[in-house]
Amino acid sequence: MKKQIIISTAIAAAIWGGTALAMATVNAKESEKTPELLATTTNLISPKPTALTSKNETVYVMTDENGNPTTKFIGSTLYDGAEELPFTLKVTYFLDGQEISAKDLAGKSGRVKIVYNYASTARFQGKFVPFLAVTGLTLDHAKFSNVRVNNGKILNESSDTYIVAGYALAGAGADLGIDFLPESFTLEADVTDFKLENTYTMFSNDFIADIDTSKLSDLDSLVNSIYQLSDGLNKIVNGSSDLTNGLATSLTGTKKLYQGSKDLVNGFEKLKPFSNQLNTAATTIVTNTLTALNQQFASMAAALGDNYPITAQNFATSIDIIKDYVSAEQAAQLEQTKSMLTFETGVIGYIQGVAQLEAGATQLSAGLGSLVEGQEKLYNGSVTLRDGLNTFKTSGIDKLVNFAKKDLSNFTANARATVSAAGSYRSFGGANANTVKFIVKTPSI
Repeated sequence: MKKQIIISTAIAAAIWGGTALAMATVNAKESEKTPELLATTTNLISPKPTALTSKNETVYVMTDENGNPTTKFIGSTLYDGAEELPFTLKVTYFLDGQEISAKDLAGKSGRVKIVYNYASTARFQGKFVPFLAVTGLTLDHAKFSNVRVNNGKILNESSDTYIVAGYALAGAGADLGIDFLPESFTLEADVTDFKLENTYTMFSNDFIADIDTSKLSDLDSLVNSIYQLSDGLNKIVNGSSDLTNGLATSLTGTKKLYQGSKDLVNGFEKLKPFSNQLNTAATTIVTNTLTALNQQFASMAAALGDNYPITAQNFATSIDIIKDYVSAEQAAQLEQTKSMLTFETGVIGYIQGVAQLEAGATQLSAGLGSLVEGQEKLYNGSVTLRDGLNTFKTSGIDKLVNFAKKDLSNFTANARATVSAAGSYRSFGGANANTVKFIVKTPSI
């Protein structure tokens, strides 16, 4: 059965026109058109490359475990020409800090690091053709834990798998003369019996080639936009810190309440043996007393009517009726019996109420436990958000602001040249196309 390949949403840094982040999504359902890419290439016929007339061109590339190309397709046509790819992908593996081959890593356990390095090799008028690179991986939860990524994101974490995306801007940093755009993606994890499914990487230059460079002509406006972005992010960072502090206070209070509920439940548990004994004794007294009354006054069944037999629910009315038919001394004794039954049934009702209260306290404690767990996740999430925003501010926006202060004029010239370089590369292998993207498959290990 074909396995649908999904390389999900990744975040790529971009800086033209005051833009801070651009989203890139690849859905490799197009691979259904090229079943050869998903299967073995053994015994494939190698036809001559055919010029395509498709407006949008997709090139499929199969590599070895280290990212070295082995087979290429233009659409569904196997390509055997001499043109080199406009980029390189290098995948390096490490186990417990030591570099290791993919073959030797299979089945091993320990702390694994995988580094994906992306580079542009195509040039136009002295500039590299910039490419957005997005790599998608699916990791088995049974084998991978404590997953950490650099220049990437864990898009989904279910009970079975992690879905991870890494991103980079190959060639853009060198073209723009800046050093804070990512050109690699790193994944680290604790691994048991290492096994990695096929990974897929998309290379595309469309979003850079389509940038409107006319907006870069107003330098003052761009600088102001960058400063406004920085000020806005400062407020968000401060707000995230306030949120984290507020959640920490709330979590502390909830934990105290939860501890109190557990103490209450423990108190009920200690009281339960005595409550059970008291309930047994009171129930026995009531049962025996009612039995004796029914035996003694069975002859008055007709007079008692619906109040016979005498029960825990009707004993008060029954005794009042009987008192009209007996001597004053017997009536006084019956009144004492009624008072005793009233007390004992009250004890039974009280104990039943305590049992309900205990059940409620247990549910409350369980609910508070879940609330504490939820608040802890929310708090941890707020810490991650706060730290992520701080990192983005210090490593991204602050550098961008400093850069804008120093050399924005040179930057805009480089930006225009970079966009031109991106627009210069529109097809591969002599194909007639307006846009091209590359889907690279790295085999399983």
